[in-house]
Amino acid sequence: MTRLVRAATALAAALAAVLLTAAPAAAHVELVQAKANGDGTTTLTFAFNHGCDEAPTTELVVALPLGVTATTATSPVKGWTGTVNGDRVTFTGPPVPTKTDAQYLLTTRITGKVGQTFVFPAIQTCTGGATSAWIDQSADAEHPAPRMVATATMLAAQPTPSAAAPAAAPPPSGGATLPQAAVALTVFVLLAAGAAAFVASRRQRTAPTPSR
Repeated sequence: MTRLVRAATALAAALAAVLLTAAPAAAHVELVQAKANGDGTTTLTFAFNHGCDEAPTTELVVALPLGVTATTATSPVKGWTGTVNGDRVTFTGPPVPTKTDAQYLLTTRITGKVGQTFVFPAIQTCTGGATSAWIDQSADAEHPAPRMVATATMLAAQPTPSAAAPAAAPPPSGGATLPQAAVALTVFVLLAAGAAAFVASRRQRTAPTPSR
């Protein structure tokens, strides 16, 4: 019985290997690698090996999701260049025939959470004006957008917020500030002095004249 189980297991493993080897590569624009550079940036590699209904590819446009910014866009494909314009990255070059492996590199800075899925909708343009839109949010869709799941090494360090200076305490409700108190005291003293002088003057005027 043990030999039978082992033989069945080995046969199943061999059959699975044959099936995986024989399976054709998915005809998608895919994000095949996300490499952390150790300086807070991550290089993303997009790739495809097909055109649009056999038409050669001349352009690839990738939309950046929230939390991802790009600095440079390059490609080892001869004659191809990349440009970054806000949240859009455009790669263009001479026609790439179908069934030709092509890769496009994007240096990015990514902020978010570990385990967060980032989706990169892409539009592939080919000769004759044909296009293939890889924009579906679901990975199981017919035309899924390239995607990746963030790891700790891919994410840029978040800046530590600086401590805000404590606000000056307001004066007690209904109280006066020191300058206000000084002004009030001065006014009070002047009024008191004026009143005393006025009283003294009145007394002198009303005092009786001594008889002779």
